Amino acid sequence: MRVVADANTLLSGLFFRGNERRLLALAVQGRVTLVLPEDVVDEVYEVIGRKFGEDPELADATTRLESVLASSEFVPAEDYAPLVEPWARRLRDPTDAPVLACAEAVKPEGVVTGDRDILEAIDTRGIPVYRTRQVLARLQGRV
Repeated sequence: MRVVADANTLLSGLFFRGNERRLLALAVQGRVTLVLPEDVVDEVYEVIGRKFGEDPELADATTRLESVLASSEFVPAEDYAPLVEPWARRLRDPTDAPVLACAEAVKPEGVVTGDRDILEAIDTRGIPVYRTRQVLARLQGRV
């Protein structure tokens, strides 16, 4: 399965135990391909610096992030940039536009997120949007 992941999914998996951490581990194992838009990777680094600089999990989270990045598909912003503005006009939170713009550009099996603005978007142009638990369930069905 190949899915675009948003920053909240990555950050949750890096710093907290749970479904998102399991998803990241499966990505490192090669059982799922996380597609990471450049904007998402930039946001993850920015949030880590701003919110998690003193977190006791920082060293482990950084190691996890390096492993995830090495095993994921990175998409440069230029590959989806023309699609960001149209998405920004349609979404309640325009900062989520790069996630769906990237998905439209690279045609994955869907987007994985816990972000209500993406989950409740009225028109995702046919791009499936999943919660992490749904992706994990689909992956388990493939085993």
